[in-house]
Amino acid sequence: MTAAVSWPKRTIKRLAALALLVVAVVLFVMSPFYARVILWGLNKIPVTVNQVAAASQKGNGRIEETEQPEPGSPEWQQQQQRIADEQAQQLLKEFDQQEAAQLDQSGNDKSSNPDSVSAHKENEKPDVPSLVETLAKLQDDYQLQKQLQKDTGIKMSGQNVQKKLNKNQAHVIVVLGGGLGRDAAHHIVVNAYTRLRLEKAIQQKQHNPLPILLSGVEAPYMQKWLKGHQVDAGLLEKRSMNTCENTRFSALLLQKKGGAPRVELVTDAYHMPRARRLFAMNGIDTIPVVAPLPNPQTQWKPSKTNLMHSRRATYEAIASIRDLWFGETNCREVP
Repeated sequence: MTAAVSWPKRTIKRLAALALLVVAVVLFVMSPFYARVILWGLNKIPVTVNQVAAASQKGNGRIEETEQPEPGSPEWQQQQQRIADEQAQQLLKEFDQQEAAQLDQSGNDKSSNPDSVSAHKENEKPDVPSLVETLAKLQDDYQLQKQLQKDTGIKMSGQNVQKKLNKNQAHVIVVLGGGLGRDAAHHIVVNAYTRLRLEKAIQQKQHNPLPILLSGVEAPYMQKWLKGHQVDAGLLEKRSMNTCENTRFSALLLQKKGGAPRVELVTDAYHMPRARRLFAMNGIDTIPVVAPLPNPQTQWKPSKTNLMHSRRATYEAIASIRDLWFGETNCREVP
């Protein structure tokens, strides 16, 4: 009789303990501490740049936003010849101006001292370089320009040397797409995740004026949104469907543009560790620029607004474990 009575009591106690455990887990997931703990763990995963892949990203510090011909192609050679011709024309123009100024000065000297005109008429000759010397100087300037670009990332234009404003040696701002949605008129637009990343990119560009690369199938809509906010983004990688393709296809695009060993990466805090590690695998060092999420976390108490953070943290934790154990299986090699 005693055993029959104690069995229901033990069952009730176990069910009560299980219920309390479930409540505790739910409260923990709804608290800000769950996402913070996972984020702490994600940031502990090491990020090491693949040096073999990095060899293809040895850029000169300049990324052109406009479409440029591939280096070595006939179009590229024509472009380089056109640039050299323009520089030659500019140098010859300066030569003509210098010659005219010296001839004018010589004429003024003759007018002011007529007794010396006949004595020096046969010997006077403007001290100006010949055409051969001028073209030789142009070639030297061109070689100097290439050496400066190679060694210091400085662009030389004519006789003016301009160094690109760059506060952390990054070459471009990369913004990863966060999804699309529809507006009230059912038009496709960027969703709240992507919009906040774009707003962060605008702030970062004001702080460090670099070209912006938009990555993901959302890229055309991201470009449209930026244009509506008076910001131009000419670098579009619009074929990637996931984070692995974001990083791989963006690296290929930057390599085609001349290489970018370091970039500023804009995405949310939970996505950042995995995205940085995948960029590093493609030879690109990243400087994290964390964009906010639509719903801010509470300070300590459980709330429904924290569930979005918990969901993002859980997804990234599972994705990171999958990548570390099995690698990316759903990632195309080329766009």
